[in-house]
Amino acid sequence: MKKTLLMMAVAAVCSMAQAKILRVNNTTGSGAPYTKVADALEAAVSGDTIMVDGSKTAYGNFSITKKVVLMGPGYWRTENGVSGQGESDASMGTISISSTAEGTVLRGLTIEYVKVNANKVVINRCHVLHDIDLITGINNIADNCLIHQNFIQGSVNGYSNNNYANYTQITNNIFVGRESNVIRYLNEAYIAYNTFASPKGDGSDRQVLNIKGCTLTKNVFTGNEAKIDGNSYADNYMPEEWIIYVYEHRESDLAIKNEQLSEEDAAVIEGKGAFCGDDPYVISGIPAGPVIQDMTVPASVEQGNTLNVTIKLGVQK
Repeated sequence: MKKTLLMMAVAAVCSMAQAKILRVNNTTGSGAPYTKVADALEAAVSGDTIMVDGSKTAYGNFSITKKVVLMGPGYWRTENGVSGQGESDASMGTISISSTAEGTVLRGLTIEYVKVNANKVVINRCHVLHDIDLITGINNIADNCLIHQNFIQGSVNGYSNNNYANYTQITNNIFVGRESNVIRYLNEAYIAYNTFASPKGDGSDRQVLNIKGCTLTKNVFTGNEAKIDGNSYADNYMPEEWIIYVYEHRESDLAIKNEQLSEEDAAVIEGKGAFCGDDPYVISGIPAGPVIQDMTVPASVEQGNTLNVTIKLGVQK
């Protein structure tokens, strides 16, 4: 399942070269074809990519009813030294994804809430201010979703109408801000290489709750995370006492990455958490996408002849 879901994200990026790209910018005078995400979604067809520029004005709430890639510039780029002063995020309100939008990808955005009612949705390199709700209805529509490399200040919730979301992959995320019940109501999920950076009052609350048949491995928990029967646990950091490895600085991803630990604590969590594994967390959520690897341009051409330029494209991780 792990390889299958990661391939979904790779395929979504590669499809950009074949699909139409629509640009959205709500800043006055930007010259972008669209100022509202909803208008770009209306004009898009299944498989298109919508590029949303950073802006000081949020883009509001909207629903996605067709398969698209919705991509922003990332978050905290100025704070983490990867862009100039004053660069803004592409900030969204609530994004609702309907069942007809199976395979939709959200990448590089700052989002208040995400409500998913579709299968195979990918949420990647986003800053989620509150919750991701996998709204499983009577037909269990919110299965095989991938939540990867995000900074999440709320929870991932997979419960509705007595059903659990199935086969969710939650990998290389940083969870902050909520003291308990960060991941809940999932069936046969793969939960790996996540960092739970939420200090808790006494370490008694569970950060994962009500899961069935799930695999949890290489995670870093910050409290007394009791194992839940019926699930597989392997090589997680689960302190028996709430006295070590609790982050004091968790306001940004870079602060967490640079947290100073004692040699003893660093050795205990080596190879675990969001910054480890095959595809680790990326500072500032800069989205992956096509990049120019090489370009060949003739030194000169005769007047009236065509200038032939060869461009080699690759995909940045």
